[in-house]
Amino acid sequence: MKRLASVAVLVGVFAVTTRMIQVQELNRAHFHHVRVNSTDPQKTMEWYERFFGSQRIKFKNVADGLFTSRGFILIDKVAAPPKDLELTAIRHIGWAGVDGPSEYAWRKAQGATVHTPLTPLNQNWFFYIYGPDREIAEVFTGDKNHLFNHLHFSTNDVAAMAGWFERHLGMTFPAAATGPRPTDPAVRWGTSARIDGVSVVIIYKDHYYAESEKRLPIGRRLETTKGSPINHIAFSYANIQPVFERMRAAGVPIVEPMAMRPQHNLKSFFVQGPDNVLIEIVEAKPIPDGLWQ
Repeated sequence: MKRLASVAVLVGVFAVTTRMIQVQELNRAHFHHVRVNSTDPQKTMEWYERFFGSQRIKFKNVADGLFTSRGFILIDKVAAPPKDLELTAIRHIGWAGVDGPSEYAWRKAQGATVHTPLTPLNQNWFFYIYGPDREIAEVFTGDKNHLFNHLHFSTNDVAAMAGWFERHLGMTFPAAATGPRPTDPAVRWGTSARIDGVSVVIIYKDHYYAESEKRLPIGRRLETTKGSPINHIAFSYANIQPVFERMRAAGVPIVEPMAMRPQHNLKSFFVQGPDNVLIEIVEAKPIPDGLWQ
């Protein structure tokens, strides 16, 4: 009898653990796309093809877009130049690199406009260049490949932003991410988490990785990303109805209700994330390499 009771307990524990894993998976978002505003979409697509090897596609058979190896860049045509990206909490999007000096020299020779020059970071290198509408793209050699690599956010409160992504998108950040700002002003306050191979990097808005980056006024206000060169970031779930209900019940501001978006043949809704970051939640399967239909 004792043995049967022990087996029953183990079965019960296994069932509870399995259920917890299933719930966590249902709550876990997948990275889907970056939406950019462009005065000249053809020029934008050519730029990402040339400098980052992005693949031009017909997204959902209705819209021109780019496949980046781990997600998409979708483009909205705008009549006037977008507002300054550096006023928002989206600092830049980034690709991995292998040979920082060579890749920097090649892009400069190809006519890239430099935002932050080639800079050493521990055993690696990074640099930023401007896109056609002053969006910022980084190359960082930490992962030693040429894939789409990260989303970099500036924030008023690292712990608050990381906590929001954990609660509402199911990401998992290091435990230290929830700690307060370091008392030593020389210590960088930041954290990161991975989602489908893409790093979500969160750094306090007045902290940087190197002196070469320090170009923005201390204490600047973080404006909404809507209308900037990188308009918003999108994450996906296979079924967004329960996600919509969960976020609404949690008091997440719903910017646009759930609806079909004919422009991209996607069902989605928009929420206001931390520090005025516009986030779209789309209904789509997780992206295996090379598949976008």
